[in-house]
Amino acid sequence: MTSESPGWYYAESDPLGTKRYWDGFEWSKEVMGGNIIWPRFLAKLIDSFIVGVALVIVAAGIFDTTKITYTILLVSIFLSALYEIGFVTLKGATPGKILLGFKIVQISDGKSPPLGSTASSRFVPNVVSLVPLIGWFLNFAIVGISLYWLTVDPDRQSIFDRAGKTYVVRAVG
Repeated sequence: MTSESPGWYYAESDPLGTKRYWDGFEWSKEVMGGNIIWPRFLAKLIDSFIVGVALVIVAAGIFDTTKITYTILLVSIFLSALYEIGFVTLKGATPGKILLGFKIVQISDGKSPPLGSTASSRFVPNVVSLVPLIGWFLNFAIVGISLYWLTVDPDRQSIFDRAGKTYVVRAVG
């Protein structure tokens, strides 16, 4: 494939329903797409557990409570943002994604780690949880829609991927 301009294409030896980034000279080592809903869900659970443990430690240590209050909710959003944006910007993936062999790339050029602004944009849908009374329900709705899109979208993009203009890719053996 030498005549195609850089972009995401199906490579002959790859599983059906996947794409790789062609930079004009060579293929990327990772593919986007395929059956990834459960591994991505597991990666999110791992990351949620890590942030949850950190939140309990901070809440108990600083606020001397483990009750959920609006202040603790704000702290949880801050810790989640720091975790997600920091790891995505520095490592190209959160620890949960790293453990399961994923990384986040920019759609435009297939590069990882993405820019800080891209990582921040990926995090923005989480901010709905700050809406009083219904924020948690909105956040669950976003997660539900994202899980649905991971099964029906050919590019396997969640709301977070669409917000950041990213793909989650996985190395193929």
